[in-house]
Amino acid sequence: MKFDRTAAFLRDAARLPPEHYAMFREAVYKHFLPAIEQGAHTGHAPWPPRLRIHKLTDTHVYSLTWNFASPDGRATFQFGTTDDGEPFLMWRRIGDHSIYDRP
Repeated sequence: MKFDRTAAFLRDAARLPPEHYAMFREAVYKHFLPAIEQGAHTGHAPWPPRLRIHKLTDTHVYSLTWNFASPDGRATFQFGTTDDGEPFLMWRRIGDHSIYDRP
């Protein structure tokens, strides 16, 4: 699946300590992408419970929790399609619970 990151995500990521961003990447590669490959984004497979993926109320934005304790690690994303009709993922924000104010 193709992906991109918003300017807000890139700003957020630049502020994260490198070890926190590394934890996010590990969760994405170890759990999130395999779930995408199995069809979790289409409802054909479940999301890994450890990521607590859920749709934010009244939006098309989803939340992924990559760490529950210190650091409180969350990221928001949404799905779309490319001009060719291929599935597409946009990473929107990354950080702690405060990213939900402007997901």
